[in-house]
Amino acid sequence: MPCAPTATSTPTGPGTNNRSSTATTRPDTAPPSASPPDQTSTPIGYAPVPTSGGLVNPAAEIGRITRAAGVPFLLDATQSVGQFPVDVAELGCDMLTATGRKFLRGPRGTGFLWVRPEALGYLEPHVTEIAAATWDGKRSFTWHDGAQRFETWEVSYANVLGLSAAVQQALDLGMDEIGRRALALGTYLRDRLDAVPGITTYDLGRQRCAIVTCKVDNMATAEVAAALAGHGINVSTTDPVQTQFDTEYRDVHPLARLSPHYYNTEAEIDRAVGVLAELAGARKSPAPRPALPGEALQAVRP
Repeated sequence: MPCAPTATSTPTGPGTNNRSSTATTRPDTAPPSASPPDQTSTPIGYAPVPTSGGLVNPAAEIGRITRAAGVPFLLDATQSVGQFPVDVAELGCDMLTATGRKFLRGPRGTGFLWVRPEALGYLEPHVTEIAAATWDGKRSFTWHDGAQRFETWEVSYANVLGLSAAVQQALDLGMDEIGRRALALGTYLRDRLDAVPGITTYDLGRQRCAIVTCKVDNMATAEVAAALAGHGINVSTTDPVQTQFDTEYRDVHPLARLSPHYYNTEAEIDRAVGVLAELAGARKSPAPRPALPGEALQAVRP
């Protein structure tokens, strides 16, 4: 996950904490000069990949608009980080947050926050505590430099080490290679499902990722997930409560949600599609084998 401009980052959320880190400036990929964010503007919060499907929205286009207008831009990369490369310089966001437990494959309860240095001039944490600031000895304090001001004192160091190991593994494998593999598996799965009568996929957009959602005709989604689990195939289901706008617009939830990652194989995907095809009643019985000489006579022998 390249963080191109000079930036500070800090883990956030329950059980996470670490000291700030500074990334290297890459002037060749830095966004064009833009208006500084207006401290009185309402920030825009945006998730380029929703939890409810494989749509990949054009986050960089939004970043260009917000930078030009001087509007703070918070990007929720929960479903993006670890699935494909994420470059804050290209995206043009002022803040980026993500969890560790999804495609990054870190421990549950971990996450991180990246903040553009220029944004630190107008952002203040909602809580002031030991890890965030230094007391001046009287009735005031000074925020710590960088994104460390957003940290909390209480921390699960085991979880932080787990998150660090997950990040390092992703970097060692290479996010470009991980992204190509994950997106290819998502396309492979979606194409296979689209070819099965009785199964409908629901992923929107011209660009789609490794999250694949579907329904089996005349079968409740919870039953589909339970049947797959019975075959040792792990899936989740979308929740209308967590996808209010999409539910109002399409009214298709809940859906079975499959999310292959780089370590999955085509054979595993074929197996999942086969189980879903059986559930949909789409797998035809094999044609009867032609009778061998003498078999027909034996069948009718009194």
